[in-house]
Amino acid sequence: MASNATTGTVCPAPMAATSNGVFQGNNPLDYALPLAILQICLVVTLTRTLAYFLRPLRQPRVIAEIIGGVFLGPSALGRNTSYLNSVFPSRSLTVLDTPANLGLLFFLFLVGT
Repeated sequence: MASNATTGTVCPAPMAATSNGVFQGNNPLDYALPLAILQICLVVTLTRTLAYFLRPLRQPRVIAEIIGGVFLGPSALGRNTSYLNSVFPSRSLTVLDTPANLGLLFFLFLVGT
């Protein structure tokens, strides 16, 4: 007889979209939109800075994006669990993954034309 218990991974609880604000005592990093804005700004700032410093070496911007991904990912800064849990918590990865996939789709349409 099969049991009704589920095994495997557990989906994280959905995040609320916005907070009442810092002055009301809320941590903005506990909400989806402020956290997504922080994540996107962090990624864009780091990759643009790396692209600026790699320009004299004649490296394309995609190399700066790869190095930025390695730096922000689990290979470098991701080893610090407090950073990883505050800036890139597991419950926010679907929020960040959706615009990333839309951007990839848009880029592939641009390359195809």
